[in-house]
Amino acid sequence: MPPLPLPSYPNSPDLRSYTMAEQHESNNVIQRIRECVFLTFLGTSSLEDLMKTTESDKTELTDLKQRLADRTTNINLISALAVSGCAVFLTTTPPTNFANWIHLFPYVCVGTAIGCAMLSVVAGLGLLVVLNVLDLKLLQRVQRNVFKKALFLMLLMMPLTFLGAAAICVFVAWIGAAWYGVIFGVKLAMTIGCLLFFFTLFVGVVVIY
Repeated sequence: MPPLPLPSYPNSPDLRSYTMAEQHESNNVIQRIRECVFLTFLGTSSLEDLMKTTESDKTELTDLKQRLADRTTNINLISALAVSGCAVFLTTTPPTNFANWIHLFPYVCVGTAIGCAMLSVVAGLGLLVVLNVLDLKLLQRVQRNVFKKALFLMLLMMPLTFLGAAAICVFVAWIGAAWYGVIFGVKLAMTIGCLLFFFTLFVGVVVIY
């Protein structure tokens, strides 16, 4: 008995084209994430655009270094204040009685916030050191090496990322202390506030990107 022929579907999409479309879409997502990070932390969409700008205008790199240094200094100052504030909180009597601050969960969150703030300060100091020696030749070396480019991008992100993580930990500590408390109104207010916060964050991200 001869083998039965395989069914053909003339209207079905080609598997190879579908795979290439998926790969192209994945590359687009990665490209958008990279451009978002560079726009947020460098003010340009890529290192190529930055080098083109600095080659045509020698003062652009100096201005960029000054902006990054000022921003990193401000982040380090806020992080240092966060470390001291959280340390004072952990060593003093709870400031309110409507939330259960003596529970383990808020203390773990505040302790994590201290660690993230300290990492933000250390990363900021490292970034300031790099900015002191940053020039066009260094940017060209970073551009040619994928590993160096990834490390440079991580160093740009780390101070603000760790500071944001510390803020989130403090925010979660407030929520946990309120929910471990006994006042229903505080729990309800915290829940509504969290929903509004995440909704606003979602709307902002969708509109911008």
